[in-house]
Amino acid sequence: MLFRTLSYLKFLFISTNQHGVHSPFVYHFVTKGLYCKSIENNISDTYPALKVLPNKEKKVLSKIIHYFDIKSICFNLKSSTENLDKAYQLLYINISDALILNNLATLTSKQVVVITEIHQNKKKNIRWLEIIKKEEATVTIDLFYFGLIFIRKEQVKEHFNIRI
Repeated sequence: MLFRTLSYLKFLFISTNQHGVHSPFVYHFVTKGLYCKSIENNISDTYPALKVLPNKEKKVLSKIIHYFDIKSICFNLKSSTENLDKAYQLLYINISDALILNNLATLTSKQVVVITEIHQNKKKNIRWLEIIKKEEATVTIDLFYFGLIFIRKEQVKEHFNIRI
């Protein structure tokens, strides 16, 4: 619990809002997606597996799903390669999943990866920092509640800490 509290204080100190973002993709996502106030939180009805999330995390996840118009959520990397031609797909993965580091190269630009518990303890935080360093993870965003990974070949590698 102490690690999470100290991690949150550190996150508040280094994080920024939309004014510290220099990527048009991330700026638009933050302003039109994460900071949008009129999104309904109906994620528990659609995906019962996400019912256990705290309300703040459900709200953030609902905003991500609404912004990218996500039609399907996968809970592991193995089932995530179907119907990627037009629609975005969300991969909801726990940070302790060992497959993340090895399979980043198989992801496409139509997949949004949401990684949970990145600030739960020191070991999980170190794992998140390893993911950030991977070349395949072009855009990474730390929202404290979640870590987001985007594979964007047209963009230089960047990491953002966004306060929501």
